[in-house]
Amino acid sequence: MAVLFTVLCGAAALCLGYYINFFARGHFVHSTDAILDSQRELVEANGLPEDGASGEYLHLRLTEHSTIPGVSSADVERFAEGIVVFTYPPNGRLYAAKIYTLGAGAKALIGFNITGMARDFRLMQLMGICSILFVMLVVFVSFLISIFVVRGTNRIAETAHEIMQTGDLSRRIEIRSRWDDLSNMAATLNALLARIEDLLVGIRRVSDNIAHDLRTPLTRMRNRIETLNDKHGDADHSALLRDADHLLSTFTALLRIARIETEKRRSHFMSVRLDRIVDDACAFYEPLAEDKKLSLIKNLRPADIHGDKDLLFQAFANILDNAIKFTPYGGTVTVSMEQESRVIIEDSGPGVDEAETEKIFDRFYRAEKSRTTAGTGLGLSLVKAVIELHGGTVRAENTKRGLRIITDI
Repeated sequence: MAVLFTVLCGAAALCLGYYINFFARGHFVHSTDAILDSQRELVEANGLPEDGASGEYLHLRLTEHSTIPGVSSADVERFAEGIVVFTYPPNGRLYAAKIYTLGAGAKALIGFNITGMARDFRLMQLMGICSILFVMLVVFVSFLISIFVVRGTNRIAETAHEIMQTGDLSRRIEIRSRWDDLSNMAATLNALLARIEDLLVGIRRVSDNIAHDLRTPLTRMRNRIETLNDKHGDADHSALLRDADHLLSTFTALLRIARIETEKRRSHFMSVRLDRIVDDACAFYEPLAEDKKLSLIKNLRPADIHGDKDLLFQAFANILDNAIKFTPYGGTVTVSMEQESRVIIEDSGPGVDEAETEKIFDRFYRAEKSRTTAGTGLGLSLVKAVIELHGGTVRAENTKRGLRIITDI
């Protein structure tokens, strides 16, 4: 855009300068021609004065082959149609002249002193050229400023994008100067990033403390309940054991999602085969599918991506777990791959309400049809966090058969 506007403004300035010069010259020629014609009428009425300069006018009688006295043909310039310009040696003035045929076939050169007019015209031309150059300079400086602004804006955007992709809040916007508004904004954003980093470090420290202070007591409580259950084996102890397991799994899933969403580190990313990861997840859940008499149909194709193998396995395992959990006995779960890295997992279960297809990826959200089944409501939240970490998207849609989960990485 900067280049485009520079070209347009430059072309406009050149056109304006050309037309100003064109019309000014035309006015100059028209005025000179009118003055000479007027003087001719006066000469025809009163007769031709003696040869030479008289006031602002010059009168010279011409024979068929005569020339202007003291003026060579090389010094005579054509000013316009029928008008010539030359410097008359006796007085050194610049004249614009025309040759007229008077009565009885006599020819005479009538000239008008244009020394002052020519000086003013040249001054106007010079001012016009200077104005065009000034406009071009302003346009060029504006172009340089636009480049400076765009580069500064892009540095801010690139740094923000890198932070979003890597989760590394220690990155800062490069500041190359201190006099402009963009640099002031960059300095403010750097201070904001430093503050956010301090807050997130504090949150992570709290999370680590929770993990250290609560997970161990919960695990001990769970082990003691398991010991009591082994000794007494009644329904109450079994229920307590299930509640403890549910609490620990919820706690672990929350910490895992939070770490994925806040850190977004890609240190474990490498080139992996997406189809093999999906196939491993299917193989892991095949025994569970067989227990429910489900048909697990696979239609995979080779696909290489850059990602974390363990996180991707966990994500597709969570989707399969939901699909198998909500598909009735004798149903079908289909796993297929389309395009380059699109994975579609479709089941023949009851599906979800249309208004809930986007909410099922929220933390702790459980559709009305699934509230009677065991779960924490965090499985698909983990899926969303993992897929977005890999720069992809995940969505759900109802089909005639059931529910379909589509991931694009």
